Amino acid sequence: MQEFRFADKMSVPILEKALDDLYDLTTRGIKLGLDNTSHLLDHFGNPQLAIPTIHIAGTNGKGSTAAFTESILRASGKKVGLYTSPHLLNFNERIQINRSPISDSELTELIFRVKETVERLKIPVTFFEFSTVMAFLHFFENKTDWNVIEVGMGGRLDATNLCKVDASIITSIGMDHTQYLGTNLERIAYEKACIIKDFGTVFAHIENKGALDVVKRVARERSAKLKLLGKDFKAEFKTVTPQGQTIDFSFGDFHMKEVDVPLIGRHQVSNAGLALAACLELRSKGIRLNPSILQKGLESTQWEGRMEVISRKPTVVMDSAHNPDGVRSLTQTLREYFTFERCLLVIGLMEDKPIDEMLKIFAQTGDHFFLVKPNQPRALDPNILAKRLSDIQKPIDIIPDIPYALESAKKSANPNDLICITGSIYTVSEAKQFLENDPVA
Repeated sequence: MQEFRFADKMSVPILEKALDDLYDLTTRGIKLGLDNTSHLLDHFGNPQLAIPTIHIAGTNGKGSTAAFTESILRASGKKVGLYTSPHLLNFNERIQINRSPISDSELTELIFRVKETVERLKIPVTFFEFSTVMAFLHFFENKTDWNVIEVGMGGRLDATNLCKVDASIITSIGMDHTQYLGTNLERIAYEKACIIKDFGTVFAHIENKGALDVVKRVARERSAKLKLLGKDFKAEFKTVTPQGQTIDFSFGDFHMKEVDVPLIGRHQVSNAGLALAACLELRSKGIRLNPSILQKGLESTQWEGRMEVISRKPTVVMDSAHNPDGVRSLTQTLREYFTFERCLLVIGLMEDKPIDEMLKIFAQTGDHFFLVKPNQPRALDPNILAKRLSDIQKPIDIIPDIPYALESAKKSANPNDLICITGSIYTVSEAKQFLENDPVA
């Protein structure tokens, strides 16, 4: 096999060429299935089977739960690989070891190496399949102790579902990606439940009875243990703090009181509880955990673009809510955790989402709407959004360009108002890039 080696400081043209090659694969769209990834991983010696893994699926909350889990394992002294998607600012964020993104040189080498094999073996991989193989290779070659792997979509046919799983987590089950996963919660639940491995353990937060029945059936068929939040372990909100919130947690005879959690929202209470329970289950596998390690892991968790407070006076928050359940969690959190006179919403949505349902939820909280269009092929025309909102009797500004929309929202806001940037991770990403160079005062 051809070898590629680069200096630590990657030349920009070579890096751009590698990333162009990678992003060219997005034209193949989404194709669920394991054959291509399995074939490619087999060629590389199946690195995904060499490292114990916590595998995380769910409609919402996967990324935050993965961040909590990674931080706890790292606090215990382990070297931890973290694979999540999509990214906020650059691709490197998707593949991290001890929260350090893969370097440009390592990324470029991996892209060229995997591409050479893909072309030689004539495997028609998608962007996500290619990326997943790179992550498994990077973690194996850097000898991680544990990996935390977030499912891309669904679970049963997701490329990540080939890893060696020691514990599974299902964060939530809701309606999203229905064109791929099914049009009812029971079908979606089955797709996600199929990350459960034979004789494994799965930790779950499932509120719908029909979806829960499906997960119970799959766990039973695979002789797996199912641990449910609220039944087998508990995480309860206690107080809001300047840094986030505190929770109480219990799992069997293990109890922790007023644990500091830096991510805000009731949904983050559940996500932290799932991460704590899953990590505690792994003590039998040599992971050293005690209350101080767990606290250190939780309080050092970072997950940008999810209920992230950018500035104050006015308060500026960004959140990647992109489906009805995510929007409900967002608007509930805004009302419960913040005090404001008006809520100014900067919203950019993708056209394949349940737009009317999402806008109905936004309309209950927003006082002024700034409608934008992220630079994505699937982005919805803000003029269509405006027509859908025409009966709400509230100010609506159509400003497709996100930086201009943010400046307009800033000028319209009073010090006691709140500006929330949301609707898609792509909206948040563009806003974050702009605000890093021109922060809202």
